[in-house]
Amino acid sequence: MTIIEDQQAKYLIKSLQHHPSPYLIFCKDGGVEWMNQSAQYVFDTSAIDDIAIAPIISHGTSKKIEAIGSSFQSDLELSLREIKFLLRSRVHEIPLDKEESFFLIEVLAQSEAALEALKNTISCLENDRIDMAYQKQYDLASGDLVSVETLLRLRDEKGDIIPNDKLIPLVEGESLFSLVVLASMQKLKEVFAFKKERKLDFTVYLNVSAYTAMQENFCKIILDFVEENDLKSGDLGLEITETAELEDRSRAADYFEKLKSHGIPLALDDFGAGYSSLSYLRDLPISLVKLDKDFSRTVSEQDTQELVKFVVSICKNMELDMLAEGIETIEQQETFLKLGCNNGQGYYHHRPQFLEEFKEEF
Repeated sequence: MTIIEDQQAKYLIKSLQHHPSPYLIFCKDGGVEWMNQSAQYVFDTSAIDDIAIAPIISHGTSKKIEAIGSSFQSDLELSLREIKFLLRSRVHEIPLDKEESFFLIEVLAQSEAALEALKNTISCLENDRIDMAYQKQYDLASGDLVSVETLLRLRDEKGDIIPNDKLIPLVEGESLFSLVVLASMQKLKEVFAFKKERKLDFTVYLNVSAYTAMQENFCKIILDFVEENDLKSGDLGLEITETAELEDRSRAADYFEKLKSHGIPLALDDFGAGYSSLSYLRDLPISLVKLDKDFSRTVSEQDTQELVKFVVSICKNMELDMLAEGIETIEQQETFLKLGCNNGQGYYHHRPQFLEEFKEEF
C-alpha cells in the first residue's frame, strides 16, 4: 500500500489539496508521491516523476514520531526535470504506524506575491534565463582595480531583464534566495576561467543573503566550489546581505570563520542602512565594510561626513577594508578620499557589464 492510500493520509491530502501554500508528500524510501495544486502551479507540472528530493534526515526521536510527529525547517535539494536548486521548506515527519512515517514538505512562501516570485525564479533557472553582471571596485586614489561585485540578473520570457526590485526583494525577503545560489556559482565558473587564462588578480564577490549563508550545507557548497575550480586564497569573496537574519551570532561567526580560514573574505554589504550594526564588526570575521550608497548621495552634507569619518576610524582601528558604494561624481570620490575612505564603486567608475563586454576591458 502506498502512503496516499492510507486512510489518515487521504484526509490530510483532501485538506491540503487547495491550500495556497505548496505541499508535497515524500516517501522515506525515495520519491514524491503527491503534490497539491499550489505545488503543481509553482513547479509548472502535474507529473510526479518531474520532481525528486534529496534524502531527508529525520530530526525527531522515534518515540516522538510515534506519538505526534515532528517538524523542522531545512533547505532541501530539489530536482525539477533537468535542474537542481535549494528550496526553503518546513518538513513535517508524520507517523503512519509504529514502523513507518512519511515526510510532508511545506514550501515556505508567506504571500501570493512570494509564490509568484518563486514560480518566476524557478522558470528563469529552468530556461537558463539567469545571468551575471560584473561591476568593478577601485582604489580611488590610484584608479587600480581591487575587486569585482557580481550582480544577479534574471530575464523574462522575451529575454528582457526583470528589474531587481520586482523580484529579488521578494525572493530574498522570503528567504528563498538560496534558489539561485547553485545557478549563480555555475555562472561564476566562466569569470574564474577568464581570470586564470589572463592571469588576473582580483577578488570576485558573490552576493548571498544572511539566511542562505546560515544554511547547514552552505559552507560545504562554497568550499567544494573553491576546490573544484582550483581557486586560490582571495579569488572568491562573499558579500553578506539581509543581515537581519543573523539571529544566532555565535553560529554565524563559526560559519564565517571557517570560510575566512579557507581564504574567502567576507564583506558586510549596505553598512549603515537597514539592520546593519556596529556589533556585527565585533562579532563576525568581516574583512570589508561596504558603506551603503545613501552615504554617497549625501556625502556633501556635514552630518554624513562625520558619520563616514567615524566608520573610517573604526575600520582603521580594526584593520578592516572599507568601500563606498554608489559613487556617481568626481566630487563624491574626492570627498570620500578626503575623509579617508580609499576604495569605491559606482557609475562614475564603471557600470555593471555582462561577461563578454566585461572581458573586453582587459
